[in-house]
Amino acid sequence: MTEGEGALMGGTPGQGGDPAPADESVQSAVRKLADKKPETLVEFMKMEMSAGGNPLHRKMTSEHISQVLDLAAKHDEREYDLQKSSQEHELSEGRSNRLFCFLAFVVLVALVLVVLILFKEKPETLIPILSGLGGLVSGFLGGYGLGAKKRS
Repeated sequence: MTEGEGALMGGTPGQGGDPAPADESVQSAVRKLADKKPETLVEFMKMEMSAGGNPLHRKMTSEHISQVLDLAAKHDEREYDLQKSSQEHELSEGRSNRLFCFLAFVVLVALVLVVLILFKEKPETLIPILSGLGGLVSGFLGGYGLGAKKRS
């Protein structure tokens, strides 16, 4: 430990017990600390000020502590209920998304079948219609894949 540190901790620097050099070394140590690391000095000052503790802590009773514990338990219950309902909502949202995709697939297959049945005798019309439906399907799948990638 250096002389300045000893003076900060209440010791006397050097061999002498003279209070005047101790005050000077404490002041110089505080000045050096303020110049080099002011945030550390602020922390030391805060710790010194809070050494007595919060005056409300002396007035707390076991009833107050019980109330705080009850409030914390209720808070935990509410957080659990919130997490549970959030999870249930996510599950139902996933089910509805899967149902929507399935219904879109069924509609698309039905549309392809109707087009094939109606235009099976006219290949010059059937080829552009099927090409358009192929583009529609690939666009749908590409958009769905891009959206799924952005979500995760």
